[in-house]
Amino acid sequence: MALSEREITTETVVIPGELKLSNPVPPPVTVPLPIVAWPNGGKNFWLGLGALWIGVSFLLPAAVIAEFFVHAGSGADHFFLSLRGGFIFLILLVAFPSVLFFGLGFAGAALTCFWDAARSDSVLEISADGLRDRRSGLSVPWTSVKSAKPLDRAIDLQFHGPVANWQNPFRVGVLFQRYRPKSGHVIVSIAYLDTPAHVLAYTILTLIQRNGGEIISKSASGLEMYPRLIPQRRALSVARKMD
Repeated sequence: MALSEREITTETVVIPGELKLSNPVPPPVTVPLPIVAWPNGGKNFWLGLGALWIGVSFLLPAAVIAEFFVHAGSGADHFFLSLRGGFIFLILLVAFPSVLFFGLGFAGAALTCFWDAARSDSVLEISADGLRDRRSGLSVPWTSVKSAKPLDRAIDLQFHGPVANWQNPFRVGVLFQRYRPKSGHVIVSIAYLDTPAHVLAYTILTLIQRNGGEIISKSASGLEMYPRLIPQRRALSVARKMD
């Protein structure tokens, strides 16, 4: 199921333009292939700092609550045996998993952003033949994709067969979407790269649809993806060797 590293196909794909307040009905955009996207170092760095600050703001209370539990468990203070103390203990017991969860999530996101900001290679390649994501080691032809669902700054791909690619759960676009591997599924993040997320998302979805894959365009709330994909046929292609 892997995409060949010797040849890719060069052509173009037509996608809807990005919606803006100044232009509510944008004209179609012709995108030349392949697209080779690199991490946006500046955006990843500043996002990493913000995520680190949020992570620490959650982890510090988590540490205080954990110390509170140790103190309460020692039995040195009989306050926790009272009705008021027991109520406070119950609230902290319920809050602790969520505080720790978000703290670890944002701290992991910060480290991932710093790692992406320091990368010196391209991370995502979209060609007429398939997709290669060097962050997860994913390299597949479009014909292997059964369906695709747009997420917030990511695309959730479902394949006809199982895939064994490792995925960083703390990367923006994957964070808070999926923490456990799901058989036959991979989330491809399109956030904070040097190519606009709109171009990456609609190019991926258009190529999947053109190669027979299903596009799940409705969100969980029932809203339909807009603008809609532009139906098109595969154009005459020219093969070239990759560098």
